[in-house]
Amino acid sequence: MPALRRPPTLSASVAGPTRRGPPVRRWVTEGSERMGSTSDRRMTLLAVAFLLVAAACAPSVNGPRPDADGPFRYVSLGDSYVSGPLLPEPYGEPIDCGRSRTNWPAQVARAIDAREFVDVSCGSAKSIHMTEEQDAPLGSKAPPQFDALTADTDLVTVGVGGNDVGFDGLAKGCINLLPFPVGDAPWGRPCIQKNVFGAWDRVSWRIEQARPKVEAVLAGIRERAPGARIVLVGYPVAFPDSGVGCWPRVPILDVDVRYLRDKYREMNRMLADAAAARGAEFVDAYTPSIGHDICQSYPDAWVNTINIDPPGLPLHPNVYSHRRTAQEVIRTVLAD
Repeated sequence: MPALRRPPTLSASVAGPTRRGPPVRRWVTEGSERMGSTSDRRMTLLAVAFLLVAAACAPSVNGPRPDADGPFRYVSLGDSYVSGPLLPEPYGEPIDCGRSRTNWPAQVARAIDAREFVDVSCGSAKSIHMTEEQDAPLGSKAPPQFDALTADTDLVTVGVGGNDVGFDGLAKGCINLLPFPVGDAPWGRPCIQKNVFGAWDRVSWRIEQARPKVEAVLAGIRERAPGARIVLVGYPVAFPDSGVGCWPRVPILDVDVRYLRDKYREMNRMLADAAAARGAEFVDAYTPSIGHDICQSYPDAWVNTINIDPPGLPLHPNVYSHRRTAQEVIRTVLAD
């Protein structure tokens, strides 16, 4: 593929406060969208209702823009940490995929002035949904994400693996309403007791099982887009990287916060290893987001709790997180 170079019109809102220049004007998206959340169906009902109203007011952006100068065809694949449910400017069909024109892939597309940008990321997506149809949270059908790949694709970013591990359900299963054990969570018993049995760790086993699936995704991208640059993007911080949690504000016991963050790091290490094994690049979204976990106050918190202000689905990255992830990806894809 042609070398990606930093354009002179890199948007200051994307690249950070030290960059200058007018916003990049040319950005194209096309393709179907999926629900941008790793949350289950119950959590997404309110989110989808919001998206339906917002998307009805949003202008269409489908199809290549004739005034676009950039030579690159850019495809974005992945789950809700990519698509950005409840971020501003939702769009696409089916709407219960929750894709946003302001998610981090869209910001990357603007920064590189992509000739064509196709974002098919979808909430709740697993590795299998790269090649198989996905049931979106309200029952809509999302086609396989690999359908967006073509031989002339120049850049592919992908964020996947968290739903293969089942991290969303794991975190919800650790919510405890009591600080002392009366029964299994949510009644005070640490969730680590349901996942670690002697030397065997259920979540570590799931992470091991997810690695070949992620590697298969990367291999499948290479097969369908042989000339593309492939960038696997990890997951940003969710829980405090050190110390304890913040029960009852976030009702997860300290022992479980330590367990969850260890598993989160382990999952990101697996993704980095999978990328290296398949010759893909890896973007570490975790390290730059340390100190911006769910226990912080806004705007320092880059993961939402039960609120949707700042914009973002509860228990998902908000606008601040997407902005920083975009900066890390831009830095990688524009590197010489």
